[in-house]
Amino acid sequence: MSTGEQYPDGTATQRDGRTLLRFERRLRHPPERVWRALTDPAKLSAWLAEAVLEPAVGGKFELRWLNAGDAAEETTARGTVTAFDPPRLLELDSDVHGVLRWELAPAPEGTHLVFTSDVRLPGEYLVQTLAGWHVHLDYLAEALDGARVDWANWTTVRWQVHHDRYAERLGALDAVRALYRRILDGWNARDGAAFAAPFRDDGETIGFDGTLHSGRERIAAQLDRIFAGHQTARYVAAVRDVRLIGPGAAVLRAVAGMVPPGSADIDPAVNSVQTLTASQLMGEWRVALFQNTPAAYHGRPGDAEALTAELRALLPEDG
Repeated sequence: MSTGEQYPDGTATQRDGRTLLRFERRLRHPPERVWRALTDPAKLSAWLAEAVLEPAVGGKFELRWLNAGDAAEETTARGTVTAFDPPRLLELDSDVHGVLRWELAPAPEGTHLVFTSDVRLPGEYLVQTLAGWHVHLDYLAEALDGARVDWANWTTVRWQVHHDRYAERLGALDAVRALYRRILDGWNARDGAAFAAPFRDDGETIGFDGTLHSGRERIAAQLDRIFAGHQTARYVAAVRDVRLIGPGAAVLRAVAGMVPPGSADIDPAVNSVQTLTASQLMGEWRVALFQNTPAAYHGRPGDAEALTAELRALLPEDG
């Protein structure tokens, strides 16, 4: 089974010690039929697990994975039904996979499905978990067409294809995170060349005040002039999201605060949202555009205060 528009890859967003896995699928069957595949134990066993499910909010459920010859065969998830709105929404709060949520909406010639798993997930399990949910959602699409997984003869071959692809993709995302870290480290070291080093030759940066700097060499020179003439504040930051947007192209989004010289605290007036666009050239990731946007949150003082508190928590304890 090849991947593509029918079976697009999932995404993973990490924040506050939790990971949100998210998949979207366009299924060639109406929501009512998809709903039965999600909630009828006889149909659940065709693509996911042996199931016991009380069909109401507050009901109990149990999912026992059937994958033969794999550690997953001994995995059983138990918990509570936290949302049950046929044929639109099913949410399960589980002890193993966190909060599992399936949202269904009618779509031309079928159903638009959004599946998420909000879970505390050690980093070493991220790739295999993404691959696992990916293959189960593949099985769901096929079960809706009448297929059923032969669990007794199940192997990891198909799962491995997804695993290897996710591993390669997440390696790329780690490389993009490293570019962002190098930019901030260069700024904090007051070193224009180090700040500019991750950029493409024709890369650009847009500063907090909207100033555009173009070209790696010009970025380095202009930053060195800024460092020579000003005692600049240092950054603290948190990456919100990194995603591939096409072959050899990625976008990173982060929030950042600045600690003025001589201070041990951030200045909330210059909190920002930062966006980095990167491209892969000859196998190497480089920054195409780095942009600062003021995080003013006009009319939303609570959001501004929450961001300040989040960034303040990133400061070293010794100031």
